[in-house]
Amino acid sequence: MKAKGKIGAILLALPLSFATGCVIAERPHREVVIIDSQEPGPPPWAPAHGWRRKQDYYYYPAIQVYYYPHVHRYYWPEGREWKVGVRLPAHYVVEQHKRVVIELDDEPHKHHHKIKREYPPDFFERGKGKGKGKGKDKD
Repeated sequence: MKAKGKIGAILLALPLSFATGCVIAERPHREVVIIDSQEPGPPPWAPAHGWRRKQDYYYYPAIQVYYYPHVHRYYWPEGREWKVGVRLPAHYVVEQHKRVVIELDDEPHKHHHKIKREYPPDFFERGKGKGKGKGKDKD
């Protein structure tokens, strides 16, 4: 009889152990931050779905160099490649008053053939450029 009592107790305890062994874990609390912006478009963490915010680049037509002031990065041609860095090689001389401001949604060297056509190396010498570009500079 003792064996039947033990088996009965085990059979009764087995379903109870499963029922009491269930643990429902709470999800960790995530903080939601709302950024109020005057800029149109999706927030920085959301996918753009074909829309990208344009950035201002400085283009120096005489030396065919681009500068992205937001991250202090230069783009310059070297042979058939484009190099990127925070400093230009010493043989480049940047004339701040001979630049144009262009808006791009991609790295500038990818559009260089179009930009060079609009702003050829002698752009300022031919009298087309009058200072720092299209009036966007405030420096």
